[in-house]
Amino acid sequence: MSAPSVTVLTAVRNGASHLAETIASVRAQTFTDWEYIIVDDASIDETVAMVEDFCQKDRRLRLLRRAEAGGPYVAANQGLREARGRFIVRIDADDLSPADRIQKQYDFLLQNRRFRACVSYWQAYDGSRIIPGTVTTVPLDGGVFCWYLLLRSPSLHSSVCYERSAIFEIGGYRELPLSQDYRLWCELTCRGWLGVMPEVLSYVRTHQKRESLQKRELQRRLALEVLADHLFALTRERWDRADLEALWSVGHSEVMPISRGLEMLERWDGLWKASDLSAEQKKQLQQISAFRRWKHVRSNARRQPIQALLNAARYFTVPWHIVRGSSPSV
Repeated sequence: MSAPSVTVLTAVRNGASHLAETIASVRAQTFTDWEYIIVDDASIDETVAMVEDFCQKDRRLRLLRRAEAGGPYVAANQGLREARGRFIVRIDADDLSPADRIQKQYDFLLQNRRFRACVSYWQAYDGSRIIPGTVTTVPLDGGVFCWYLLLRSPSLHSSVCYERSAIFEIGGYRELPLSQDYRLWCELTCRGWLGVMPEVLSYVRTHQKRESLQKRELQRRLALEVLADHLFALTRERWDRADLEALWSVGHSEVMPISRGLEMLERWDGLWKASDLSAEQKKQLQQISAFRRWKHVRSNARRQPIQALLNAARYFTVPWHIVRGSSPSV
């Protein structure tokens, strides 16, 4: 049997409640030269039985079972070792893809050979409908995206397609519990390998169930480790934990002193302004910087009205299309 052009890869643990919809969205793709590897990370629900049933219906599906849970990136690495496709399309076990997703990403990478991976915009889905006004965009320029990743990570695994060989060249996923998709964007953009498709090719399910405080703290800790490594790769600088926390917080419009957030954004500005980016790239980053300042002041204004008023004049110059959130770069 000849190898397929594309391997779709899902790592799942206890995903029986939503996985059938995800599988259905893959089987409905207009592009048909794929295999679908689902790596079960020692589920204790009906996931395995469900996937086995789908495997009987469609021989392009393959189930890999792990005897012990290792986490999503251990499972993903196992799937990558078994994959036969030149390109890997990632999709989480509760997300959906429009029917033309694989075809569009496959064509994009064949037509843009300088890229070895691509991501798209994504939109929230609540289980019954696609939620209006929830499109998350990504900077279209890879160099701009690379520097923006010092503030936040807007992309998600369910929107990526990459060359299998490229992932092996960067050593696969680090086998940590969380945040390694963030590391992936950093690795790909630093190498100039990541292209962005300015359209929604992924629907990401929202969940009512909130993550535990312990998990959120672990995710933040691991994200800050990625941030520290990415900062060093770009600047050869090592920042202390407090400054990394502040940079991440202002990038996510979290509650913090307005003056502290502005200080960190100015420091971030100094980094990319000193880089060898083009004038157009720096112009895009300047727009993003203005938008993040406006978001930061707005999110903290009620708690710190005097500081907000003192700094307000800076934000009235933000272009209106950015304030509305219509710019693809923010």
